[in-house]
Amino acid sequence: MKQAFWANPWFTIPTLLFINIGLLISLVVPQGVEILYFNTWRHEPFNTFFRWVTLLGEAWLFIFIGLLGLLWRYRMALLLAIGGLLIFTSSQLLKTAVGKERPILFFANHNLKEYVVLLPGEWPHGGNTSFPSGHTMTAFGLFGLLALLAGPRRPGLSLTCAVAAVLVGLSRIFLVQHFLTDVLAGALLGLLMAGVVWAIDNRWLRQYPALDGGLLRKSTPAQPAEEAAL
Repeated sequence: MKQAFWANPWFTIPTLLFINIGLLISLVVPQGVEILYFNTWRHEPFNTFFRWVTLLGEAWLFIFIGLLGLLWRYRMALLLAIGGLLIFTSSQLLKTAVGKERPILFFANHNLKEYVVLLPGEWPHGGNTSFPSGHTMTAFGLFGLLALLAGPRRPGLSLTCAVAAVLVGLSRIFLVQHFLTDVLAGALLGLLMAGVVWAIDNRWLRQYPALDGGLLRKSTPAQPAEEAAL
């Protein structure tokens, strides 16, 4: 898994920069300050931009790209299905097990809610389901897997995947849905899930050449992992 990601620096370097800078900030800045920092940014066009960006971390994109994958390669559709199930199941289990307060509940319990600028017409989720960020986990899992499938020969696609994943993570803080630590955990877990799916493909699925076909593509002989990209 490590070798697979490092072979694609156009995805790996931006995502690692985001994660490491985020970890540094989380060590020196008290929880919640990162949400208050975005108060002055919560106006148009940023409100609309992040409302749309956060949709990239929802299940519909997994399903949409998976269905498109059926046209190109059955393998791609199968890997996305496996990844989606792993991410959804593990994120829900972790949210329930950890039971961390959502930001709006945290601020309310600490009598700080009046200091948070919210988006007009939008109220963040409450409850104890903050850790990890499911949207971020989904985005890093999906775009990480797409970057692995694309391989290093498509730097533009890999960089786009990295930027999209990072923006989804930032959107969860901007929209007052998650803390920075929730986003970082989601990013790391999403990358882990992408690596697990990639390992499953290399260990078991590549022995079935029929998966290299698609509704618009005939099956081809089995290929090495680095050659069987998008």
